[in-house]
Amino acid sequence: MKPTEKADMKYTNQRVEILDFLREHDGHPTVDEVYDGVRKKLTRISKATVYKNLKFLTEKGLLEEVNVKGVSRFEANFIPHHHLICRECGKMEDFNSEQLLDYSMKIAEGIEGFTIVSTSTNFYGICKKCKELKEET
Repeated sequence: MKPTEKADMKYTNQRVEILDFLREHDGHPTVDEVYDGVRKKLTRISKATVYKNLKFLTEKGLLEEVNVKGVSRFEANFIPHHHLICRECGKMEDFNSEQLLDYSMKIAEGIEGFTIVSTSTNFYGICKKCKELKEET
């Protein structure tokens, strides 16, 4: 399903607030971060409700879930992109490369018996902050 299509579901107040938070949030928040953000508007929402709705919205194709170091992170960015992931702190950044996207899709065309609709590449390394901390010690 394309993110521009309306999912066949009920748009509850909780779901709308979760989607709004993720669309406005720059990054890849964890369940706890989404909970903290949404709770500012919906003070009585529980963490379990946030978690269930994040999973539900992901299943409906309205969110992407990326697992980093055993922690689920969520995003509502459906513009094709890749990720830079720090192996030390788990920080994740979007990385845009038309060249890499085009190359990946060109390779995918040669795969028989499977239709590729999108691609994402994760690059793992050490972020600038963690590198500087290592150099100090």
